[in-house]
Formats: sequence, C-alpha cells, structure tokens
Amino acid sequence: MQKIDKSNIRSAVYKAWVEGLSGNHPEYASGQMHVKDIKMSLLACQNGLCAYTEELLCDRALLSDDNWVEGKYIGDLSNQNLVNGDLEHFDCTLKDTQAYLWDNLFMANSNINCRVKGTKPIDNILKPDCDTYDPNVYLQFDDKVNAFIANQNLSDEDKVKVEEMITVLGINSNAFKRAKQIKDLKENIELGLPLSEPDEYITSWNMTKNNLESGE
Repeated sequence: MQKIDKSNIRSAVYKAWVEGLSGNHPEYASGQMHVKDIKMSLLACQNGLCAYTEELLCDRALLSDDNWVEGKYIGDLSNQNLVNGDLEHFDCTLKDTQAYLWDNLFMANSNINCRVKGTKPIDNILKPDCDTYDPNVYLQFDDKVNAFIANQNLSDEDKVKVEEMITVLGINSNAFKRAKQIKDLKENIELGLPLSEPDEYITSWNMTKNNLESGE
C-alpha cells in the first residue's frame, strides 16, 4: 500500500466550499455537486490507484491537467466504466457528520469499499496519507504467498494492529493480477531481462525486486 500525498486538492471550488462549512456537513449523496471533483482530485493524488490494493482504477489520461478548468473537473465521466472505484470514508463514524472531509476520504476499489471494509472500525497505523505511515516500516511483502504481512521488525503490539488493518482494508484482496505480475518479475530477474516499473501494485513489485536483488 503506497503512501499518499493529499496536500494538493485539485478542485479549488470543492476546497473553498468544504472549508466554508461550519458544524455538521450536509448528508452524503453520491450525486452531490462536488463528488466528481473530490473523486478525481483523490485519484490524482493516488496516481489513479486504489488507496489500499494499488489496483489501477482509471485511465491516467483522465487525470490530465486539461480536464480541469477554474477549479472544476470538466472531463466526461458519463460512461460508468471509466472509473472503477468508490469514494471511501476511511473512518466510517465520521460519515454522518463530516461526509465531505478531505482528510477522511480516499478512492478505493468498489468491492473493497462495499464488501471488505464496509463499516469496520479502523486504526490510523495504516492510514495511507498519515505523516507517520511508511510502507517500508509497517509492511513486508511475502512473494511466496502473494501477500502483505506486518513488518517483522515492529513491536508485537504494532504487528497485531497492522495485521488487523491489512484485513480491514482488503490489501490482499483481488490479488490474482498481482500474483501474475510478481511471477513475471521473478522470471525476468532470473533471466536477466530489463525491468520496467508496472502501472499498478507498485509497492509489492518494488519490495519483491529489492528482496530478490539483495538475495533475501
């Protein structure tokens, strides 16, 4: 799971609106006027990837600067297949009162959002935009079983938290494409073929590459 920098909110119109709210936010609605802008701003921060699994959620051409005019996203998303993901509330307990809070929002694979994570309680130890989050500190990737696990250098207490959040966030869900990617990487390294960083599942790819090249 990549670290995400959300410091740049592409939608100036949404940013001004949400910062001007006082008290509780309006009730969340998927058709609310700022939702498309929020989604595309988040996808820009996430490089088009699911915040948790790193599956590619959209064609990166949709993230081009040309699709933004005067702080609004003007790209045509009328074809529902263009973006394969949902606006996800990291801490679901905030959804009723702070539905549009930027700090609590990510774009995630629809299955992860609805069926895997849902309304489960969370721990910020694996919040991908948190200042303290570093995938190389908190996670390890076991290429033999195609799964992220808690970094074994963590304290026992933190290992338990990380393992719980790996499950809650579905980081190892829908991983069949990741398995093939890792298999191809290992074969290419063994054959001495040139490598190029993939479009998705980048953290697992880099961790596997580093482990293989270091002989671990």
